[in-house]
Amino acid sequence: MKIHSSCFIAENATIIGDVTIEENCSVWYNAVIRGDRNAILIGRGSNIQDNVVVHVTKENPTIIGENVSVGHAAVIHGGKIGSNCLIGMSATVLDGAEIGDGSLIGACALVTKNMKIPENSLVLGVPGKVVRKDEKLINMIIRNAEVYRKLAEKYKAKRYIRYTVLSQDKD
Repeated sequence: MKIHSSCFIAENATIIGDVTIEENCSVWYNAVIRGDRNAILIGRGSNIQDNVVVHVTKENPTIIGENVSVGHAAVIHGGKIGSNCLIGMSATVLDGAEIGDGSLIGACALVTKNMKIPENSLVLGVPGKVVRKDEKLINMIIRNAEVYRKLAEKYKAKRYIRYTVLSQDKD
C-alpha cells in the first residue's frame, strides 16, 4: 500500500491490499478500497467520495486517472477510468470497462462489463448509453475535482470536527 502524504483519508475509510494513491487525493467517509485480488491505482488529484466501493477482479485491476471525482455510493469494480472524469452518485462501472478521458457517467448509470466509453462522453441510464459527446463537460469536471481538493485541505487542517457518540461528554 502506497498513500502519498498529501492525501486526506477519512478516519473510517477502509483501504486494503495493493493500493496506490497518488498526491493530493482524498478518500472520504465509509469508502472502501480493496486491492485484495489485484492492484488499484488512484491518480493524482482524484477524490473517492463517501460510501464508494473500489474493488478488483483477479483479471482486472482498477485504474482511476488524474483529477477524477467518484461520487457518493458509486461502485468501481475492475474498470479503468481515464483522467478528468466524473463518476456520478450511485453509478456502477463493471469489470473490464474503460471510460475515456473527460467523460461524465451520470448518477445511477450502469457501465456494463467490458464496455468502452469514448473520450468526452456523457453516459446515462441502465444499461449506460453514450447520449452525446461534449468537450465542454471537461470544465465542470475539473472544477468539481478542485472543489474536493480544497475541501480535503480543510479536513486535513481539522476545520471540521467529527461528532460521534463516543466523542460526547458523559455525565
